[in-house]
Amino acid sequence: MIRVIACDLDGTLLTQNATPARRSGHLLHALWQQGMWVVLTTGRSWRTALKVQQALRITGPIIAHNGAYVFDTTTGLEWHRRALKVADAKRMLRFADDHEIMLRCYLGYRHPVLFNRFTPEYRRDWLRPEDCCTPELWKRLSRAPVEMFFLGSDEVFPFVDHFGLRSADYELLIFPHDHYREVNILAPGVDKVEGLEVVTKRLHVDQSQVLALGDGANDVGMLQWAGLSVAMASGVAAAQEGADYVTARPQLEPVEDGLLWALKHTHWHRDQFG
Repeated sequence: MIRVIACDLDGTLLTQNATPARRSGHLLHALWQQGMWVVLTTGRSWRTALKVQQALRITGPIIAHNGAYVFDTTTGLEWHRRALKVADAKRMLRFADDHEIMLRCYLGYRHPVLFNRFTPEYRRDWLRPEDCCTPELWKRLSRAPVEMFFLGSDEVFPFVDHFGLRSADYELLIFPHDHYREVNILAPGVDKVEGLEVVTKRLHVDQSQVLALGDGANDVGMLQWAGLSVAMASGVAAAQEGADYVTARPQLEPVEDGLLWALKHTHWHRDQFG
């Protein structure tokens, strides 16, 4: 009996222009209307996940920042946050000031996204209403960030040399791109399963009643943990190895394919849960 759909974003639900695939989005919305919990489960920030949830025209819990943060848009409440320590965040912000790195701090739902500085390019092309630049933020920060983030090239190396890739209180995840690197700074060992355990406990749902859909290395644990799992054909081998089904029908969108397969092969709970 499936009661929760845990759906990854990048490489799974989202298209190349970062919007939900149309038919998959319609199907998720229809299942949500019938009483299914549709839980977006992503390594991305809370505000990116919120934007996708709004595009799907649903509400409910969201798992963001790779499981470190869970919030519920129906009630506006935070359900879970495993944050960095304020002292570590301040040290990193001071280093960023000294090396002219634009470092952002995600504090959580309904909180501003704090920056120590804006680059001209960011101010021109990416500035959002919730973005707030605070000079000498390392002196002023009082709320622990659930994630810190920056993009860089050569400046990434002195940052890593100074702080290391991990400690007992934080971990740096570095993703290479063509001309830059993306650095995500989180509490150590965060995982989407951590967020899912919080959600299922709050909703009084057993893990056997969870359908998970994903494609990446950070989805492997979630796919193995869920009662039923679907991996994307374009995803990593480790995700596919642990899944009950790997999408295979090119005429369908990947999430659409996975949902239709699951609808055919299991019993779905269709009552309203409140």
